Amino acid sequence: MEERLTVLAEISVGLAGFSSVVVTFRRRTSSGAWKPEDVFRFRIMLEAGLFAGLFALLPAAFLGLGVAPPVLWPSLTALLLAHLAFDLARKVRQFRRLPSGSLNRKLTIFSVSMILVVSTILGASLIGRWTPAGPGAYLFGVTWLTVYSGITFYRLITAPIEAAGADA
Repeated sequence: MEERLTVLAEISVGLAGFSSVVVTFRRRTSSGAWKPEDVFRFRIMLEAGLFAGLFALLPAAFLGLGVAPPVLWPSLTALLLAHLAFDLARKVRQFRRLPSGSLNRKLTIFSVSMILVVSTILGASLIGRWTPAGPGAYLFGVTWLTVYSGITFYRLITAPIEAAGADA
């Protein structure tokens, strides 16, 4: 399990760093001004990648402190669930400030749906429903954060630079 989380940490932090450099250089070669939806995407990409890295490293840190797995996994699962809930609420507020139609509706629905699915799986794991006790649901949640960062990176790179309010 620790190997999988270490790999996720490497991927997520590497993706956050690499994509930040690529996006910054790509956007710098255009008009220089970032549209609000691009700033929104960039923040999502960076935050999801960095939080995936953090959550991937936390189990090793707590295991190193002697926290037993029966306490560790439910605690970290609850922490990840709280993070997703807080983050979704914050993103909804930020999303409402964006120009209408500035983000791809289908991708937005998919992303929010996946966050709700992951949250449901984490919650079910905490109450002992649908998923066995242990690190599985937590690993699924951390994996989603890494994938979410990658999807957002792809969309930020492929979104039109000049056209305001384009299909994003």
